[in-house]
Amino acid sequence: MPRCKCKKRPNIVSDTVRKMACGQGGCQDVCAEPVCGDPRILSMMAPVIYDEIGINLCATFDLGVDVAAEYPTATTASARVLDASYTYGADQVTIESLTGRPNCYAVTLTDLTVQFAVNLYDCNERLLDTIYPTAVYLPSDTEALTYDEDTNPSSVALQIFAPYGYSMTSGDAGMTPAVHFMGQMDTNNMLRQGLNLYGRAKLLDFERSDSTATVGLTLVLQSAYYAGYKVNSPGKVVTPKGSIISPDESECMMFVAGDLLNLAIKPLELGPPDYEENLKRACPDTGCGIQAVSDPDEPVPGTAAAAI
Repeated sequence: MPRCKCKKRPNIVSDTVRKMACGQGGCQDVCAEPVCGDPRILSMMAPVIYDEIGINLCATFDLGVDVAAEYPTATTASARVLDASYTYGADQVTIESLTGRPNCYAVTLTDLTVQFAVNLYDCNERLLDTIYPTAVYLPSDTEALTYDEDTNPSSVALQIFAPYGYSMTSGDAGMTPAVHFMGQMDTNNMLRQGLNLYGRAKLLDFERSDSTATVGLTLVLQSAYYAGYKVNSPGKVVTPKGSIISPDESECMMFVAGDLLNLAIKPLELGPPDYEENLKRACPDTGCGIQAVSDPDEPVPGTAAAAI
């Protein structure tokens, strides 16, 4: 009878894997025994700013409370930006590709309703209260109280380099280009891939008598995208630990007074010089040690000779 010819799946191994040393102490399979310690090179996903442009605006607005009546001891104040809201569409916030220049966009900003956190202090700089007024910057209505042709015009158009485009918002009207505002609310206090807008405030004048504030606002538009990078790693952050317990001989008390627990298994160093991604291979039962190479004089990746 003819013999059955069974198909075998070839096991192809690259030269890098074939020549790789499993370690001086024998084979190490990170799938079975992870490597502990700190990597020399940390592979990480990081948001990278490709371009950004900023402008300064200034407006005077009502604080929404009677400061003299409700906070008679208030003498100074400070302001920070919490949030900004705006709408998209014609005559509102728009993102338009520049003709013949597909990697750049013109972003038109108008009618930004900015919410501030204003801290009120007495003459001893004790915090009295925090109020949350809003003001419209870049008002499309030139009759608005905050409008000023020089310091707070009706709109601005900012050109920005954004080679990987912008984020989109999905809604009833379909897909809409989006500019994410980074503020200090729990809904917006993060960076997103694409176009981001954030603000910084400086209180320039605080009038107790008429309960108004003049706030300078820096607006920054940026394009940012996430990518994988290799970063030289000096090691993990050592977290300071506070303790009110004196150690004694019990293991439980010694643990409470001891160092904080930390993760010990290190990320793999991907690629040269150590090629640790190739440690995810089951070791032979006999142990592999340092595998033979075709050229005994050729350095093995992961050794001192290969790193030179």
